[in-house]
Amino acid sequence: MVNFEKLYRKTALQVIDRCHGGIKIKKRSKIIEVYDPKRHIWSNGLAGLIIKEECKNANLRDWEVANVRRYVIEELLSKSD
Repeated sequence: MVNFEKLYRKTALQVIDRCHGGIKIKKRSKIIEVYDPKRHIWSNGLAGLIIKEECKNANLRDWEVANVRRYVIEELLSKSD
């Protein structure tokens, strides 16, 4: 059986790598802007789309997006310290 925490963390790191660190986050753990180099745009609502695409690439289910999002936020907050 696959360790889901490792899979979620790996997918979260793929999301961060895809954005090349171009993710801005608010105090209350909300992702506000993301730069996607594949589309060459900054967007407010693009974070969810990128997370969904990376989850789909990792063969995760739709309801697992929230878990991956939590790991993305944890990684971003740990890097900002």
